[in-house]
Amino acid sequence: MSNRPDYTNSFTHTNLTDTGSIYSILQYTACNNFSLVEVAGYTANAFRIIIDRERVNVAGYSAFEWPLHHQEQFANLGFQTRFAGGPTEIPPTPEELEHALELVHWSLDRGIPVLSWDLFVPEFGLIYGYDDDTRKLRCRDITQDGELPYEKLGRGQVHELYVMAVTDYKPADKREMLRGALQLAVRHARTPGYKREHSQYRNGLEGYDAWIEALGRGEVDVYGNALHGLYVYDQRLFAAQFLKQVAEEQQLLQGADERLIAAAKEAAIHYDKVADALAEYSLLFPFPKGGDPNSPDQAEKGIQYLSEARAAEAKGVACLEAMLSVLEEQLV
Repeated sequence: MSNRPDYTNSFTHTNLTDTGSIYSILQYTACNNFSLVEVAGYTANAFRIIIDRERVNVAGYSAFEWPLHHQEQFANLGFQTRFAGGPTEIPPTPEELEHALELVHWSLDRGIPVLSWDLFVPEFGLIYGYDDDTRKLRCRDITQDGELPYEKLGRGQVHELYVMAVTDYKPADKREMLRGALQLAVRHARTPGYKREHSQYRNGLEGYDAWIEALGRGEVDVYGNALHGLYVYDQRLFAAQFLKQVAEEQQLLQGADERLIAAAKEAAIHYDKVADALAEYSLLFPFPKGGDPNSPDQAEKGIQYLSEARAAEAKGVACLEAMLSVLEEQLV
């Protein structure tokens, strides 16, 4: 095992803000028994990587169609959803803001917080309260917990409105949830442009290729590179832990399929190796200062670590496909 950075977590915190926000929302639903590891795994966020092929820009983290992606994730957990807005890069009209506020009020009146974007910074966060007298929302994101005027919703640092609320819930079978998560993870790994078409962003295994190419050109954004090192490392720690737990749970089931257990155990080994390589990468380019990724010597080392991570992830994805094949055979 590599010398992992000090921010190695105990799986009670994640740097991925939509995973953390979804987990917080679930605490107010029938799924309040889900661990953070389960949320990361069953939403497939643990397997996400999106990289700007030009400069590894910080925006790669959120370069996907938020409503589609989050609807798929919540649906895999058993929830239907309603949303307003998305990654438009356009401030909301008064009518769009009013529609979003109606959705926020509707969900909060039911006692369930709302997923949102760019409350205080361009990250995902929660809206958990409101006051019509002062026309302010109570919000929390990765930087602060505080009040936000109604008129500032969707008019933060990047001027994009997005809120999503969960609605109806139908309990999901864990095997079905696992199959759904694996489908999302494999599609993300294998399908170019799955997150956002016709862009400079690359997802899945191609994300590693884009990252390596940018380092090779010496044209990497220092902050964005360090942020993605931190975020993808975090996600792969959760991926490995999730797969270990899946294997353990399957072993306890009567009539468990040994092929599924073996593939999950092997996948966990590969994703541990991915995390080890990314740990070294994050030590080389620590967040937030970021080191010097555009120096030839550091870039060469970075490319070595990313190449190791990509090779291990490719083997891990093959194991996920093997797991999916077994589940699809079982759940015909």
